[in-house]
Amino acid sequence: MSGRGASDAVRTQGQARRRPGADTVGRLAGALIVLVLIGWGLGEVCESLLQSADLHAVRSLAADRSDTLNGLMRAVTWAGSTVVLVPLAVLSCLLLGRRGRVPEAVAIAVSLAGAVLLFNVIKLLVARPRPPVSHLQGVTSTSFPSGHATQACAFYLSLLLAFLATGHPPRVSAGAIGGVVLLVFAIALSRAYLGVHYPSDIVAGALLGASWTVTVWRTLVGPPRVVRARARA
Repeated sequence: MSGRGASDAVRTQGQARRRPGADTVGRLAGALIVLVLIGWGLGEVCESLLQSADLHAVRSLAADRSDTLNGLMRAVTWAGSTVVLVPLAVLSCLLLGRRGRVPEAVAIAVSLAGAVLLFNVIKLLVARPRPPVSHLQGVTSTSFPSGHATQACAFYLSLLLAFLATGHPPRVSAGAIGGVVLLVFAIALSRAYLGVHYPSDIVAGALLGASWTVTVWRTLVGPPRVVRARARA
């Protein structure tokens, strides 16, 4: 092969290697835009149709507050905050990277970062006011969707998928799944109890965070281990 032919071949191979990366970024960006639009629509629907039920639920929780529960919910809600999730994500990515599991590490980082971007953009579009009850935690942004629910669901689900991908006995896997579900539920409940979110804010946030994470993992890592196992069965 001539020098020019070899150069063309190398250039073609390099372009082929770059295309999947560009395609991946494009797919994720497209998915993020679609979820923003879906979230925007959900926000408008919730504010129009569920306002009365949402308000009744928040006021009922506020009426049942106690000093013990106040302290517990303030503690639980931190597990879904950015100041806790970002260091945990960095640590998780470093540990996975050292074990050679780079795709999973990247998926965790992208899941959390995309979730933060997702809920912040939707908040600006929907601009739903916070519930008109006493807030037990300081907040400055708008209400829909719940940022804690979105990013907590995205991160802890991502962490769970990374854990399940290594292969564990059924009881261990079931325990991990149950633990993540309980933790995310507790974080979600704390947001309504503290009076800073309506229930629909929280449900929408959890759905958006989960949808984004599943999309990220299918794009960067492949179908989750549980899905592959079912496909073989």
